[in-house]
Amino acid sequence: MLQVKPLSTKDFDFAVELANTMDWKMAPADFEFMHYLEPHGSFLLVDDSKRLGIATCISYGKLGWFGNFIINAEYRQKGGGTVLLKYAIDFLHEKGVKTIGIYAYPKLIPFYSRFGFKCSEDFSFLHIEKLGAVEGEELPKINHSDHSKILDFDAEYFGGERQRLLDTILTEDSNLKYCVFDGQDLIGYALATVYDHDAWVGPLICRDSRPEVAFSLIKTVLSRLSGKTVYAVVPKKAGALLDLFYSLGFREEFFVSRMFLGESVGKNCIYLAESLERG
Repeated sequence: MLQVKPLSTKDFDFAVELANTMDWKMAPADFEFMHYLEPHGSFLLVDDSKRLGIATCISYGKLGWFGNFIINAEYRQKGGGTVLLKYAIDFLHEKGVKTIGIYAYPKLIPFYSRFGFKCSEDFSFLHIEKLGAVEGEELPKINHSDHSKILDFDAEYFGGERQRLLDTILTEDSNLKYCVFDGQDLIGYALATVYDHDAWVGPLICRDSRPEVAFSLIKTVLSRLSGKTVYAVVPKKAGALLDLFYSLGFREEFFVSRMFLGESVGKNCIYLAESLERG
């Protein structure tokens, strides 16, 4: 009988092994981080005692996000995905979430559509194995005194309150954090999570009337990542931004469609995702 249980620490090795059949390059620390952000939001699909699949979700107030969704290839098309997705939707709704977002692989769009998810826009997953030298600017680093403005700005444009997530990025010394103000008005900010050998650029949020600021933020971040493997998720409609990444050697590995169950949230802006699993 199919059941959904909490994903416990003893299941993390299974979750990593299953996730990496999709070449997601995950580690136990990724699931530990999700557990920290949303303690009861990681799920394990089982049939009696056999572990079949995983999924994670996170709530940001009225907005929630669903990700890390995978079923063992031998057990797909047998109803497990439906059981797992319904469980996650109910979990988020019980937490007061009104809108749920996902980044969907194209082949899964019909599956999600059956539950009422609707496509918003497409995003390119970009990657470069070893970033070369990039010329950046000396933009202001985000100070502790800027945090509340960053959080308010992010909530306004993203549509959900990501304080716990952003605080973990902002308070880690090894990460990159830049912002641009016009007087007292925040125009945009960019973060990058940096590891020993690789980095993820995002989130970035910038007012859509100031694309030159978004360009400066991105180039400044990338100028500090020379020699690393770098990833970013960029809207396909942002042609000029994609051209910038392509000119530096980035290539699209695949694309995903952002979908929402419920009303679309947030405001128009220039945006890079924090991650596929968290928005």
